[in-house]
Amino acid sequence: MIKQDFYIAGLIAKYVSGELTTEEDAKLSEWRKGSPEHEALFQKICSEEHLRKQAQRSRLFDPAEGWKKVEKRIHTNQRRSMRTRLLSYAAAIMLPIILAGAFIRFISPTLFPERNAITAQDIQPGSPRATLTLDNGQTIYLDSHTDEMLEQTNGNRVRIDSTLLDYRTDELQNGISDAPIYNKVETPHGGEYNLLLSDGTKVHLNAMTSLRFPVNFGEGKREVELEGEAFFEVAKTGQPFTVQVNGMQVEVLGTTFNVSAYPQEEYQTTLVSGSVKVKSDHGESCLLVPSQQASLTPGTDGIEIRTVDTAFYTSWTKGKIYFKDQRLEDIMTILSRWYDMEVVYADKDTKDVLFGCHVDRYSEITPFVHLLEETGKVHVKIDGKRIIFSNYINNANQ
Repeated sequence: MIKQDFYIAGLIAKYVSGELTTEEDAKLSEWRKGSPEHEALFQKICSEEHLRKQAQRSRLFDPAEGWKKVEKRIHTNQRRSMRTRLLSYAAAIMLPIILAGAFIRFISPTLFPERNAITAQDIQPGSPRATLTLDNGQTIYLDSHTDEMLEQTNGNRVRIDSTLLDYRTDELQNGISDAPIYNKVETPHGGEYNLLLSDGTKVHLNAMTSLRFPVNFGEGKREVELEGEAFFEVAKTGQPFTVQVNGMQVEVLGTTFNVSAYPQEEYQTTLVSGSVKVKSDHGESCLLVPSQQASLTPGTDGIEIRTVDTAFYTSWTKGKIYFKDQRLEDIMTILSRWYDMEVVYADKDTKDVLFGCHVDRYSEITPFVHLLEETGKVHVKIDGKRIIFSNYINNANQ
């Protein structure tokens, strides 16, 4: 029983920190539904008041001393509601242990309302916007105010609204021509957009991404060209679907996967469901199963296969951004594509500080920056839309 209680406490702590896997989330949900007492305890532990206290004490938390307190409470509380008490104590010890390690957790924008020294009001998150370039060179700007039906030069019609381009119209299906007609959608810095291809395939484009695709797929292979990052939900038609990237291609029949292929960065294909075949331009290939990721460094031959938690690579499509054990520079590179900001490092070694974090993609960045400095690992200064990171110790000595 005690082992089970500490296991559940660990799941609650991981829930708070945004690290729960799909399997662990299912187990925690099952426990919560087991009794009203379980759910009440879960809500108490996860309340903002409780989390605020845990976050504030995490930097000063001594795990050894904490365990002594838990053991003392266990031995002195052998009577009423023992299991509930134990689980509460277990969660109390697990939360600060996780919060006090090499990670920070973006739990809530209101956890540190008293910290007003750092403000980043000028730095705003992105929004749905993109540019559509037609086959004839015509350019159409897409944003929250766009809502129309576009008729192209070949008579095909495309439905456009504030967040979506939809090529699945009857006119499109009847307008297939011998020569394929290509369109291109490009998202800017701080932009994203959704696309429904003529075959029903759904594509979610991340910031600073371009996708070139045929207005209608013929009877042969379906093929699109990508630079940047996109999440694909490929419709099953019996025809192969290929994502072409400079130096790599991904082939599928019907599946969900994420492709990240930004210039000067490692290319990654992360499979959520189904199967995909990843091939390099040098002829090397591999077949992925769900929860596997193929990575390729441009200019090299080898494809590396890893087993990953897909949530860390697809959370951006659900309005969240997760990081685990990642360098500050890598974290801020990803966030800089979405937020309207410039990042500067006063000390080179600051780039290599490791963090884990959970960011609400559509919220302002100020609470996240607060928590970065709360770790005591980096000093943060905001100057308009510029965020300046420096070594915390060096800054304190100045």
